[in-house]
Amino acid sequence: MFNERTWKEGEKITQEYMKKNGYKIVYTNFSCVGVELDIVAILAKKVQYKIEKNRIKQEIKNAKDIKIKQNLMQKLKNIKKSLTDLLVITEVKARQNEKFGSGFDAISTKKKVNIIRGAKFLLKDKKFQDKQIRFDVASVDNGKVTYIENAFDANI
Repeated sequence: MFNERTWKEGEKITQEYMKKNGYKIVYTNFSCVGVELDIVAILAKKVQYKIEKNRIKQEIKNAKDIKIKQNLMQKLKNIKKSLTDLLVITEVKARQNEKFGSGFDAISTKKKVNIIRGAKFLLKDKKFQDKQIRFDVASVDNGKVTYIENAFDANI
């Protein structure tokens, strides 16, 4: 059964998580072309660079082979050039309990098609035209958020 309080709380928890991780929330509950996009955000290239830099540094630290370390160091030098601000559309699914499965279980093919349709509409806006796009899903189960980046692909 639909519980509006659970849904709103799930979106609030997800927004807090995203802000804490460097996302700039642009829209919440954005309605367009018969679709509602839960959260539309921008992940700036400088934030992405910081995340990637930390990840690659950890890989360098763990690498045993000198060639692998050299390749990773080169990748680190080149990564900044390849990044652009990222438009992130996040679908939020919240559950009070797992009686009907997790929030991830509620993302149907039809829902993905609708989210992609909404994304295409957004990309017509001048401020988003030069952005790469990513589709994420947040499952909020019993107040705990599990956030999946690149939850599904779309050829836009």
